[in-house]
Amino acid sequence: MRALADALAELGAHPRAVPWRLLLHSRWAAAAPPREYVVFAPPLGRSVWPVLARAHNAALVFNPAAVEIVSPLPEAELQPVLGRVRSVQHVPMVIAPARVEPNRHMDVPSVDRPVLEPPGVGVAIGLDIGGTSMKVVALEGEAVVGSAGGRTWPGEERGIESLITRARALVVEAAAGRPIGSLGIGLAAPLGVGGQVLELSTILRERVGDPEAFNGFADRIATGLVSGPVALFNDLSNLGRHLSALGSRRMVRVQIGTSFGGCWIDADGEVVATEMGRLVVDMSPDALPHTYLPLTGAMRTYLSNVGIAHMLAESGVVVAPAESGRVLRKALEEGEPAGLATIDRMSEVVVGVIRELAALLVGVQSVECGGSMLQGPAGRLLEQRVNETSPLPFVVAARPGEDGAIAAALAPRVNAPLRGMRRVGAHRE
Repeated sequence: MRALADALAELGAHPRAVPWRLLLHSRWAAAAPPREYVVFAPPLGRSVWPVLARAHNAALVFNPAAVEIVSPLPEAELQPVLGRVRSVQHVPMVIAPARVEPNRHMDVPSVDRPVLEPPGVGVAIGLDIGGTSMKVVALEGEAVVGSAGGRTWPGEERGIESLITRARALVVEAAAGRPIGSLGIGLAAPLGVGGQVLELSTILRERVGDPEAFNGFADRIATGLVSGPVALFNDLSNLGRHLSALGSRRMVRVQIGTSFGGCWIDADGEVVATEMGRLVVDMSPDALPHTYLPLTGAMRTYLSNVGIAHMLAESGVVVAPAESGRVLRKALEEGEPAGLATIDRMSEVVVGVIRELAALLVGVQSVECGGSMLQGPAGRLLEQRVNETSPLPFVVAARPGEDGAIAAALAPRVNAPLRGMRRVGAHRE
């Protein structure tokens, strides 16, 4: 792997390096000054992908109204890379000088400050819906008093009705006859403010097909079961809100699972949702392609069950992605070289991610990582390896297999503010 930070450092040392300015506008043409990054690189074609990858990453992390790139090269010479990056962004990416259209109102993400309803009588239920598995916990106060789980998509199951039926069954199992006073749901998909599902992962597209199928999803699970408030959030944003409520600040929270996700918590406790799986870090010539987007070197393909399966295969252990976490834990428990080699490869990628986040989030103080595959020796060894070279403290969550469901259970009872993902459409006229 060749980290993006290293590629940009090499370009910056070139004798013909000149500044490329990356301006992130909170509102296009508004009086507020933009957030600015300056990247030094020569005005050559080989600079285009690393510089635009940094602009792409900045847009993912901050979700601005628009990204303006002041480039030493004309727009025509930035193609086709610029076209690929634009195709996966929900925000306009313009090359200066850009014509500012009159009366143009950007569809910017807004901050959700929940108005909490009093919980009903009974347990707090949390449902964490991942691409591979669903987990449910029941809480009385802070104590877990019930749990249940299963495959999100067993066999050839498809359709939203099938998902709702299984989710309701798991909620009933975890409650074990107790009344349910609230329900929180964490879903592994980008959500806007108010619970609008904006986009679906590969597996959700295959099994459900359309984001609109999730309209009213939380209420349909809760009907007849829950006497109090119901909340639906992106799963990682849920975790961020939980950590913010506990006092965490200037922290990035990432998750390794069916995909790679993340959010960050600013100095004021506001949680910022991101699409961390699209973060580009690997600049090597053999960087892996994203599973469905025109990107290479993105974290969705490295720090995920697909990526871990690929790393195990490099050490001679062929495994289906859905089984990669279990196989990794077993290999480490039995002291197999493939397990240790995979942890070393994972730590290299995690450090690359942390270096990129440290460059973008000035003042960030720590990174926490979760995911059920990090239970046991995998989490302990990864934490140790990463901290040998990481520029920021890195910790593995205390309960990496249950923390998503616990955070979901508390979602209707936590008032931490959340800056949601951009709604569908880059702007409206």
